[in-house]
Amino acid sequence: MGLLEFANFTVPDVVKKSTPSFYAKDPLLEALRSKNRVVRSGGTNVRVPRIKSGHSDITQLDGTNLEIPLAKKETFDFAFGDWARVVKPIILPHIDRDRMQSNADKKRWVNDTTAAVMQSFHNSVSRQLYVGDVSTLTGLGTLNGGKTGLSSSGFENGALQFVAPASQSGTYMNLTRNVDTTNDEDNWYNQFLEHSGFTSNYMEKAEELKITADSYADDSEGISIAVTSIANHVAIGDALRTYGTMSGLMYRPEDLDAGKAHKTVYVVNGVKYFSNRFMTDARVTAAGNTSKTDFVYLLNPNGIQYWVNANNDFRVTKFSDHTMHGNMDADIAYVFLEVQFCVNNPLIQACISDNTP
Repeated sequence: MGLLEFANFTVPDVVKKSTPSFYAKDPLLEALRSKNRVVRSGGTNVRVPRIKSGHSDITQLDGTNLEIPLAKKETFDFAFGDWARVVKPIILPHIDRDRMQSNADKKRWVNDTTAAVMQSFHNSVSRQLYVGDVSTLTGLGTLNGGKTGLSSSGFENGALQFVAPASQSGTYMNLTRNVDTTNDEDNWYNQFLEHSGFTSNYMEKAEELKITADSYADDSEGISIAVTSIANHVAIGDALRTYGTMSGLMYRPEDLDAGKAHKTVYVVNGVKYFSNRFMTDARVTAAGNTSKTDFVYLLNPNGIQYWVNANNDFRVTKFSDHTMHGNMDADIAYVFLEVQFCVNNPLIQACISDNTP
């Protein structure tokens, strides 16, 4: 059996094994999947209806007033935007193929190459979601509200800005960020506060953000996931241990025997803290203020959606023999992805950073 037959026969199985690791290694995407927040569609754009006003005025009825005004306000609008459409080739150069001593070597080479391409693709998507600095994925939305100038309509700017609500600017999903201080109806912003260090007042500020964001949420869970850098994750754990004995962070021999010990995930006020290796102060940016550090996302998965075109969800084409002029002879396949990541309710999301002089 030739290399093309090996590749087309084995790659689909390799992809099936590779794709789940994308979700399993990312706590937010895993939460979105478990809560049915992954929207599989054959469409070409993201469109989410939003209730924005009180619809009509309230009239108090008393003995002298029987007239009811029928002035109607704009009740709904739509948060919307385009998909991100990207492709990544899998390249099997003939010069490498010809070095293989056996069919088994060829099959292993195809499997390893495909797995590497898929993992690289998955890593780039994850980095774009949290940091937004992948130059070849500018069409994919990001949480990082300091990022501007991305290329998909509605997602030119990141979702969560590390500035106070009244100072947030620009658009997100084609809606202008707005703080309605009059009727508290037409709001489109995320919660934000500054802290003075993880060992200082971080816990109190994070609790205030959760309480505020959850007051807008229509689910009982509220903010349940926090994502930060590895260094910040360690600092938060250290701060927690200074609060007291914190027996929940310690494991007894009986716990180990019962299989209860697992990777470091702190739970504070019902929020699970995870780290992401792509999140560093040098990569995450703050809108209008570059001096901020120690960035943490505080997220409610019920206000986030991951849109996927079911026909192009890391879909791999068949391999074909490319011998075009100017290119090295190789067998080529393409991985297609059509997705979008959107925060469809910023009000119930929060972020926090340190801006200590």
